[in-house]
Amino acid sequence: MTDHFSPDYFTATARFRSVVLAAGGHIESILLDAKGPGAPDAEGADLTVDIGWFGSPTPGRALVHSSGLHGVEGFAGSAIQLQWLAEGIPELAQDCAIAIVHALNPFGMAWLRRANENNVDLHHNFLAADEEYSGAPEHYASLNSFLNPESPPARDFFLPRAAWKALRLGVPTFRRTLARGQYDFPAGLFFGGKRREQSARRFQLYISERLCRADRLVVVDVHTGDGRFGEDSLLVEGDGERRTQAAEMQTVYGDRVKPADPDGVRGSLDGLFARMFPGTGLLFAKQTFGTCNPLSVLAALRNENRLHHCGSGGIDHPAKVRLLEAFCPADKKWREKVLSRGKEVIAQAVALAFQPPPTV
Repeated sequence: MTDHFSPDYFTATARFRSVVLAAGGHIESILLDAKGPGAPDAEGADLTVDIGWFGSPTPGRALVHSSGLHGVEGFAGSAIQLQWLAEGIPELAQDCAIAIVHALNPFGMAWLRRANENNVDLHHNFLAADEEYSGAPEHYASLNSFLNPESPPARDFFLPRAAWKALRLGVPTFRRTLARGQYDFPAGLFFGGKRREQSARRFQLYISERLCRADRLVVVDVHTGDGRFGEDSLLVEGDGERRTQAAEMQTVYGDRVKPADPDGVRGSLDGLFARMFPGTGLLFAKQTFGTCNPLSVLAALRNENRLHHCGSGGIDHPAKVRLLEAFCPADKKWREKVLSRGKEVIAQAVALAFQPPPTV
């Protein structure tokens, strides 16, 4: 069952393209300037965001399923997508479409990073036109030297020190400081960038053209690394109308629908969809699967970031291997849970997107 998990980005991409075509879909690839490892030439291998499209080219109702916004987290989402494609896409009415978006951050997936080629966390890169790419949570500056030491990976008793800092700040404040992203420390963790990144720009242009007629839009964006081992939640950002729509999602997805940060996250992908498609009754959920202890996840992120900026070594470096395990555990039961829940949520999302609402 778990053979839908791929060993690397290039294998996952080749498999994705093949099964999309075998399932009767069309492949559209967004080529990026950044390059990946493993090519025979010095320039590196091409990196693409690949979209498997099924149904109407400009639908009235659409389901979007995306993976890999956080690079290394993409292996779980890719496996869910490969399983779905292998088992068959549902027959669609004339005005309906399904878009399966593979590896929104191909650089991160290829190089086993959570950030992209510019160290940007794309979850914080989709700011509105009137927002500035600047600022950081209140306590980030005081944590910067601890989170982002300017030295190669080394043992420095990070876990007990991090636990102490979390207790001193208060665990909720510590978590929010990291989760909300920052725009002032370009080499730091959770950096949202200084401008819209190439992959973000090109993806936004793509969906603006293809989904311009939609009046019903359901989105599932897959992540890992947050929550209890093997358990998933469907997180809903924002307030007001989007929180009201969470109630509709809960009737189908169940009690796994939960509010994310009550104060919101700057630059999130769901915020972009909400601004772009205000009249669609957008139902956007971030499906996230738990892996290991949050401080262990943070330790893996910190170590890999130190390697990226100050160390040397390829994707087989222990810091990369540790990061991959933190976001895509090799544990068979974990992978089985991911595929099982991924399949369930896709079936529920199909119902939300394409079945007519019940009559009262």
